[in-house]
Amino acid sequence: MTTTLPTLNEISAEFVVARSQAAGEPAWLTERRREAWAAFAQMNPPEWRRTDLSKLDPTTIAPADGAHATAIQWNPALSSQGVIFTTLAAALHSHGALIQRYMDTAVEPLKHKFSALRTALWQDGALLYVPKGVAIEVPLRLIYTLGADGVAIFPRTLVIVEAQASVTLIEEFTSPDLRAGSFAGPITEIFVGDGASVRFVSIQHWGAGVYHLGGQRAILQRDASLEWTSIQLGGQVQHIEAETTLVGNGSRLNWLGATFAADSQHLVIAPWMRHVGHNCESFMQFKTVVNDTAYSVFDGMIKIEHESAATGTRLEEHALHLSPKARNDSIPGLMISTNDVLRGGHASTSGDIDEEQLFYMQTRGIPRSEAQRMIVMGFFEPALETVPLEELRDELTAEIAAKI
Repeated sequence: MTTTLPTLNEISAEFVVARSQAAGEPAWLTERRREAWAAFAQMNPPEWRRTDLSKLDPTTIAPADGAHATAIQWNPALSSQGVIFTTLAAALHSHGALIQRYMDTAVEPLKHKFSALRTALWQDGALLYVPKGVAIEVPLRLIYTLGADGVAIFPRTLVIVEAQASVTLIEEFTSPDLRAGSFAGPITEIFVGDGASVRFVSIQHWGAGVYHLGGQRAILQRDASLEWTSIQLGGQVQHIEAETTLVGNGSRLNWLGATFAADSQHLVIAPWMRHVGHNCESFMQFKTVVNDTAYSVFDGMIKIEHESAATGTRLEEHALHLSPKARNDSIPGLMISTNDVLRGGHASTSGDIDEEQLFYMQTRGIPRSEAQRMIVMGFFEPALETVPLEELRDELTAEIAAKI
């Protein structure tokens, strides 16, 4: 049984400090938690026009007592090559200086009320460190699980991949169906060194009733590459702020996404590609399906900073509507602060499944419902085929099919 701390309205800065000190955390982290809690207590909630938090009562949020939601799957023999993959709670005692150097340097810990809350109260989390030149061939898997009603977790994923190294990481959020008030506030920071390559697959498939308010950010150095897949299927309300910053010259990003909102789900994702370096390439393509009375928002942006040069970038979002009462808002954007751009563009499409496609498939003996299922699965195929574990891919396929 999951035990909880007091609800948010009963927690104080003194309580946060005492918990940190009792856990033997370093002084720098205790102070950071105190500062974040003070900011949370003073801030008003962010004004997210398209994210409905009206049914979220902060006074009922009760953080889990202890780091019990984190599961790590890997081959421990990799540690002989200097690879570190362990819980953050354990890593604080064995690799505290490494964590201090990187934590909160990609995300903005006090950006708004919920980012401050995550910074103050995180307990679950994982550190993945891959030394220079080490290539990990087998995917690593990190699973965060909400197992009880009315519980809040704030998991942190910290990924540090040194120069010329490579790794594939699956980050997964899962739970049974839960009552409203169950809450997840994850933070993910990814640092990709010179010439390193990372394949990152983030899968949100909570059960019903979960509020997911998360932040994700990756920093790419010179000639680094990131293959990022974002899959959003579960929860009641989701708001994800995600960004990749291409700092190093020659860095590359390929970002695919799949979102399926059904029933009364409200799923929002705001992914940014920020270009800083020279000769950088990026591509983003998200696919969205909405059904029943669900609402989904894609609020994507390309930002080309003034110091960048010879940028090549494109952003796309494509949406399918399976119900006349479902809604998708697609808001692709492009902001350019330099004249030195090779190419930059964005596009968006939205509509129902083509009746001519359905008619053609029915004339070939395929029932309409099966034809619709095949079209949706094909629509999501670019993202699904990047999931490197067959059993997980099959699980996601079944979840999608159940929502059609």
